[in-house]
Amino acid sequence: MTPCSRVIFLGDLNYRISLSEETTRSLVENKEWDTLLENDQLRVELMEGKVFEGWHEGAIKFSPTYKYYPNLDVYYGCDKSKKGEKRRAPAWCDRIIWFGKGLEQKEYNRGESMLSDHRPVWAIFTAEVENVSRNSKEFKSCFLSDRFERRPNFFELFSSDEFISKARSSFRIKGSLARSF
Repeated sequence: MTPCSRVIFLGDLNYRISLSEETTRSLVENKEWDTLLENDQLRVELMEGKVFEGWHEGAIKFSPTYKYYPNLDVYYGCDKSKKGEKRRAPAWCDRIIWFGKGLEQKEYNRGESMLSDHRPVWAIFTAEVENVSRNSKEFKSCFLSDRFERRPNFFELFSSDEFISKARSSFRIKGSLARSF
């Protein structure tokens, strides 16, 4: 675990739905998210305390993010004309989970970019931040990546006096993570 008190972890966690492919596809077609989520491997393991103890995930109210034909809005394996194709049941492989006090997820959704067999997920959080240093090097040390060191002026740290209250500051990070890849 990192020395940071708040962590947001996102990516292709590769968890699947523990139902048959046929049942999963039928439930997806009927948009029965609750039934699918009751059988979602990550949800089950989080609730049973088997993985990511103390971590949280927001409510999922969107279609599974995997597995699509690239550049199409069709789940892989649904095209009956493609004989011999390995079928993959839809699943929420792409997730955002978080750990720590002072984090609140305001929104959680998926994007509709069709560049891959996954649909991206996104979230908006508010975070309580105590004693934010005006020194950006100190602030950057909270990140696990060294991308910030390789990209001078990658972000700017702003403090807003209108949001300052007892032991709290507000800040925003200006810049796009997409530029660092």
